[in-house]
Amino acid sequence: MLENLLTSLEHYLPILAGKIIAFLVICFIWPKITRFLLKTLEKAMILRHNDPLLISFLKSLIKTLMYIALAFIIIGIIGIKATSLVTILGTAGVAVGLALQGSLANLASGILILFFKQVSKGDFISSLDGTIEGTVQSIHILYTTIQQPNGPIIIVPNSQIANASIINYSKNPFRRLDLVYSASYDDPVDKVISVLHQVIENEPRIIKNNSNMPITISLTKQNASSLDYMFRAWVRKEDYIDTMLDCNINVKKFFDKNGIEIPYNKLDLYVKNNINIDNKQ
Repeated sequence: MLENLLTSLEHYLPILAGKIIAFLVICFIWPKITRFLLKTLEKAMILRHNDPLLISFLKSLIKTLMYIALAFIIIGIIGIKATSLVTILGTAGVAVGLALQGSLANLASGILILFFKQVSKGDFISSLDGTIEGTVQSIHILYTTIQQPNGPIIIVPNSQIANASIINYSKNPFRRLDLVYSASYDDPVDKVISVLHQVIENEPRIIKNNSNMPITISLTKQNASSLDYMFRAWVRKEDYIDTMLDCNINVKKFFDKNGIEIPYNKLDLYVKNNINIDNKQ
């Protein structure tokens, strides 16, 4: 019996040692091969000026496929027959398909987003329902990373972006400022409009003398205690936020300088009869 055991060990130990060595070699080499392929792909696509989002998506996809291939190689080293594996996968196919339904939808959505170029890296987007807003950082096989205006990174499933109504603020190189300022009824309309034109003339980032991007200032609404003036002007998309904030400051300064009152809620009391309250019984 001992001789049979030793004989078996002599037969199986070299095989086991070979499998262990092969396993260790594959686990050591495979990540290096994967990194090499990813770097080569990235360099080649950068030279061809491909969309950065497409690069990040393909890198994520190739990395996933490489790890799947590694899993099959390890299964082969262990000694599980391919036919047995196919049988197991076929039996569990329905359950796996249902479990991966959401992931497959996200994968398909990621491909559609890139194919139709709905968004690009660096685009500022928002959804009509307000649940998504920020700058697109990257698209992976299942999700998209978006940086919100105040800094945090949100991870959004690709299917959510593909199925949502998305506003892309970065596709057009220009954006229009639509600003509303209030002035008192006591201030002449022509004077207020003239002062707002002065604000525009003193703002170099506003595009002027372009018939396709007209500057308009108009009286838009008569409120109970104020008049609203709509200020419309075009700027480059990268100047939008800064120009809007500076215009708000400059309008206040120009209104103060020219004696234009910015209304605020107040209550005026009028005494109808001159009554001496102290002597009233």
